[in-house]
Amino acid sequence: MTTSTMSLGKKDYGYLGPRIRQLAWPAILEMGLHMLVGVVDTAMVGQLGAQELAAVALGSRVVFSTIFVFAAVGTGAAALVSRFVGAGDKAKAGRVAGQALALAFLLGLIMAAGGHLVAGVLFRLSKTELVVQQLAADYFKIVSGATLFMLPLFVENALLRGAGDTRTPLVLALFTNIINIIGDYVLIFGWGKIPPLGVAGAAWATAGAQIIGAVLGLALAFTGRLALSVPLSDLMAWDSKLVQRILSLSIPAALEELTYTISSLAVFFLIGRLGTTALAAHQIAITAESFSYMPGFGFAIAASTLVGQHLGAGDKDGAFKSGGLTAHYSLIVMGVMGAIFFLFPGFIARFFTNDPNVVQLAATCIRIAALEQMPIALEQVMAGSLRGAGDTRYPFRVALLGNWVLRLPLVLLAVVVFKWPLWSVWIITVVDFCLRATLLIGRYRSRRWVTVCSSL
Repeated sequence: MTTSTMSLGKKDYGYLGPRIRQLAWPAILEMGLHMLVGVVDTAMVGQLGAQELAAVALGSRVVFSTIFVFAAVGTGAAALVSRFVGAGDKAKAGRVAGQALALAFLLGLIMAAGGHLVAGVLFRLSKTELVVQQLAADYFKIVSGATLFMLPLFVENALLRGAGDTRTPLVLALFTNIINIIGDYVLIFGWGKIPPLGVAGAAWATAGAQIIGAVLGLALAFTGRLALSVPLSDLMAWDSKLVQRILSLSIPAALEELTYTISSLAVFFLIGRLGTTALAAHQIAITAESFSYMPGFGFAIAASTLVGQHLGAGDKDGAFKSGGLTAHYSLIVMGVMGAIFFLFPGFIARFFTNDPNVVQLAATCIRIAALEQMPIALEQVMAGSLRGAGDTRYPFRVALLGNWVLRLPLVLLAVVVFKWPLWSVWIITVVDFCLRATLLIGRYRSRRWVTVCSSL
């Protein structure tokens, strides 16, 4: 079902529930498939040993966190795309997409070149064992070299979601993951005449799969067979005013992601001071937690798309109801995730490693993570709703407060000053998400974002 401009203007919002589910579930499954890349790498490399596991954890965290910062170009562009689609102007939506992809190619080139220059220095900051630093740097160099294609694919997926197409990104993610899983098995452990490459094999499998998926996705976009058509002329002709408009929305989203990335990496490096076992346990808990982000991510995408499209159609009440109902669905699903985390933490941890010390520590962290689930549901959907409206600055301010004023200073005190164990970091994280959810709910209920969106 495609939501038309006319249907968006109806005051009977009975269609919202089915439309939310239609948008959310493909996005949830897509997020799950993207997370599967990290899960497969972690599970397979975990069989090699704690040092290799810690290295892949460190390398993948840095490279994908950096990609997510640059991919925020898609956040601002998607807000404009959803607005134009809601208004029935697909030509303008296509022009926005073309300029956003041009920016993505430029940023991908910069990241690919920079990755080789900073890898050695960057991972020395982690203060982990020398062998972990070297393996992590090798992983980072290989995967970052593929960002010239990976970043445009991430942005294209965001644009398609803004246009209301969450199924195509799901199909591309499925295709990419099949290639990645096969590549991991063959390249990490070796097969036939192919020698085992260990950590480097995991990196080559991830990079190769992402490149192949990107080429396929971009080819489909340029052929005009998707919900959002991107003529090559819109990609090649630079429109300074439109680029500035995209950047005005994207920069706060990029700064929000950068705030999270730097804080997360700083926490990761601080945990490295607790030893390789703590770092490996933290990565397992983070990987498990990534599954809990799937429902929140999917419902946030649905909220962002519907809020933007309703505003484009001039239906402000529909926009408000879209975010609220989507949050309700997300709370239910992520509440179930929290129950699973609380009841079966040991089973989840043992899926990734057989090391009893790592399993015990990871299980404790996973059980604490169960308390995050409902605050994460609210934080993600409310932030997604605001971004869909074009209010990208407030979520950035909340992220800055949560990460830099609360989480990072408290983790620094817990790990460095008081020498508390790893579980203390996870308790601090729960507090952080509760604070952010409260602030974002307040902003959404105030409807101040409606005023912000009128200037787009």
